[in-house]
Amino acid sequence: MNKFYNGGVFMPRYFIHFTFILFLLTALSGVWMRTIPFLSFSALPYDNILHAHSHIAILGWAFLGVFIILLSMLWSELKGKKHAIILTITIFIVSAVMFVAFLYEGYAKYSIIMSTIHIFVEYWAAIFIYKHLKRSKTIPMTAQLFMKGALIALVLSSIGPFALGYLGATGLRDSAFFDMSIYFFLHFQYNGWLTLGLIGLFIMILAKKGIHVNNRLSKISFWVYFIALFPWYLSAIVWANIGTLGETIATVGNIGQWIGTFLIIGVFLKSWSSIKKVYSQIVLLCLSLTFLLLGFKSIMELGLIYQPLSVLVFDTRPVIIGYLHLTLLGFVSIFIMTQLQMLQLIGTKKDTMFVGIILFLLGFLVNELLLFMSGLMTWVKQTYIPFANETLLVASFLLLLGVSFIWLSFRQEKHSHM
Repeated sequence: MNKFYNGGVFMPRYFIHFTFILFLLTALSGVWMRTIPFLSFSALPYDNILHAHSHIAILGWAFLGVFIILLSMLWSELKGKKHAIILTITIFIVSAVMFVAFLYEGYAKYSIIMSTIHIFVEYWAAIFIYKHLKRSKTIPMTAQLFMKGALIALVLSSIGPFALGYLGATGLRDSAFFDMSIYFFLHFQYNGWLTLGLIGLFIMILAKKGIHVNNRLSKISFWVYFIALFPWYLSAIVWANIGTLGETIATVGNIGQWIGTFLIIGVFLKSWSSIKKVYSQIVLLCLSLTFLLLGFKSIMELGLIYQPLSVLVFDTRPVIIGYLHLTLLGFVSIFIMTQLQMLQLIGTKKDTMFVGIILFLLGFLVNELLLFMSGLMTWVKQTYIPFANETLLVASFLLLLGVSFIWLSFRQEKHSHM
């Protein structure tokens, strides 16, 4: 069967294949980067692979993953199904071509063109989502609130890449503003669009199962988190000497995000007994890990209030990479895969799925432990961890195997009921 059943209406099955192709490209390029220390020469420069890897992870796998989850829930009531199909195919093709462009030349002419086209495709998707959120009568108001906040953050994040283009064209690529623009993009993508969007989708999924969250607490948690999102950005650029006022505003943002995050977690803890009755053990394990990672990430952010620690963190590359992986590879990716399971878009009963999830989680944990340990060793003036590169390569292989097994499990499914 080539489509998913959803209330008598069918959604194309290849949508999920698109998503996992982009996820596999993310994992493959990750392995590629980890093999370079062991090669006498590389056919492509490391930076080219790094740019390709990071862009396909955020704008390919994560973006399409969130979009497909939303489509799956709206499909039965969706009037513009052809529009949705064209948009999905466009997102996939633009992401794949952008990936190739970055591999080919790094950050240059064709990759800039493709990433700019992707921004306009994001605008297209944002308008599409917004129209259908307004039109839908089945989406809970709290979910709508989170989704609309996510769309605002998505559009705002595009200011970063446009600023990069301007700074590059005016010879300011080596200025602090260039890095500030990168952090602006990452902040509103990671902490805005992806986090708020996935929380909104999670509320929608629970509502479909008759599990309703506390409306009042949900609204409070959203507004605290969303308002904090703006001053919170300054905590990512304290290294740029933003002054006492800037540091004070950053502190307010960090405290706000911490309160907002734990209010959000509290919303779902209140409904946990109902969630446990509906979903399998592997789904509950993934959900528990998802919110544990969200809480840990929030505590890490709060720690940046302490100025000496903040400076130390931003000067330590393994810690930055560890944080980025904690968010995108951990919280975001695990949450996307969990929601795909909750919607039965990918199976939860097959052994291959279970093996895939375990391999992925193992690879993620090994990767994070080594990156943060490397950062800790740097702080205590010990720069050597035995077999660090070998262990990171093993972790990246485990992640690749995990993604492959999960996709294989999906391919083995003859049909899937929504």
